[in-house]
Amino acid sequence: MTTTLLNCEVLLSQEIGDYWEGTSTSATSSVTIVDTSLLAKTDNWITDFSYDMLTSGSYNEEERKISTSSSVSTGSLTVLAHGGSIASGVTYRVHRLFEPSEKRRALISATKEIFGECYDMVWNESLVSGNWLRDGSFERWTTGTDLTDWSESVIVPAQTATNGLFKHGGYSACLAGTAGTLTQGYTENSDLRQLAGKTVSFTLQGHCNVGSCLRIAVYDGSTQTFSDYHEGGTDWTPDTDPLKVQATINSTPTEVTFKVCHDDANGTSYVDDGRVISGYRNRTYSGHLGLAQNEPNEIFIEPAQYSREEPWISIHDWEVDEDGYLYLPTSVSNDYRLRVVGKQYLDFISSGTVSTSWSATINLNEPQTRILTAQAAVYLYTWMSMPNYESGTREDYQEMVGFWKQEVKERKAKFGMPSLPVTTSWGFE
Repeated sequence: MTTTLLNCEVLLSQEIGDYWEGTSTSATSSVTIVDTSLLAKTDNWITDFSYDMLTSGSYNEEERKISTSSSVSTGSLTVLAHGGSIASGVTYRVHRLFEPSEKRRALISATKEIFGECYDMVWNESLVSGNWLRDGSFERWTTGTDLTDWSESVIVPAQTATNGLFKHGGYSACLAGTAGTLTQGYTENSDLRQLAGKTVSFTLQGHCNVGSCLRIAVYDGSTQTFSDYHEGGTDWTPDTDPLKVQATINSTPTEVTFKVCHDDANGTSYVDDGRVISGYRNRTYSGHLGLAQNEPNEIFIEPAQYSREEPWISIHDWEVDEDGYLYLPTSVSNDYRLRVVGKQYLDFISSGTVSTSWSATINLNEPQTRILTAQAAVYLYTWMSMPNYESGTREDYQEMVGFWKQEVKERKAKFGMPSLPVTTSWGFE
């Protein structure tokens, strides 16, 4: 359920009566578009604010001001120079009220204004109560080969989302091609400094096709303690019997580092669900989940480890601080998966990041896109009613603002997404 920014712009243009599309019927220069369908228009059809936007060809997505001296009635538009000559068969659109970039800004602004009635759903099960590691489930990747909260040495990890090759969340890390390590220490997670002098249990789910290859370790700058090797094969470690190493950290360590070791270049390992548990810990970092203002709506805990049963147990009386740390009540046991449910602000996304590209997509479809376009229309007409425009036209635009605000209200009531349940609580006094 996604719609591109360009398609949203088309819907907005159609709604405000500013949509016209044509195709060039002969090759011309960079400053002229010839289209026989323009013969049906008069020369004064081009307004003082008219722009073209190419939608195919070598200069796709370029937009240029259209001259009011264009000979529209003879099938010709004169524009500020495009990047090169316009070939025959190039599609383009004419924008007579607002330029395409203004419509783009309006749509991007509207994504936040419609929050509440339109949102992305967060349903995340990557956190574990009491886990000292950040992203123990290998969910956060800067690129498909670069983990956000882990460092790699020699080996290059690969983000894996193939069914059967991950165990917790939606991804695992594949280690292959060379021997090397994934590590998380002070640099990646300053919270680990608090483990000085503590006994820790480090566990990891994984499998490796060869023996004497995959194992884990705890290092405090002087002593390195290893787990046993995975025995080899393509079966995941059992739910209740992961790779495990226990160690007591020096009271004055020079570092506290947790390592995933891939010791055989000929092996292929898949690793997931790393956990470091030490004593009772009610604090878990959740600021990376993308929740609006870091505020969940509901939090649940699994009824048993790796439970496949529903329902999970609802947690009450949790809090989230300004730094994005989730605090659970003392009644919640450590070492269990959490399910965090909430809302995320909508954005136009390309390759996993926020983008203003016309090809970027937003997680909306009809009829919720009608809410987005109405809110974008409010932005456009509000902008045009500012004092830097002529007083006579400002009054007309102000009337349009009122019309579209009412449209937004009615469309939110008719097409808005359902509200999520809310359990207490969040924030600190």
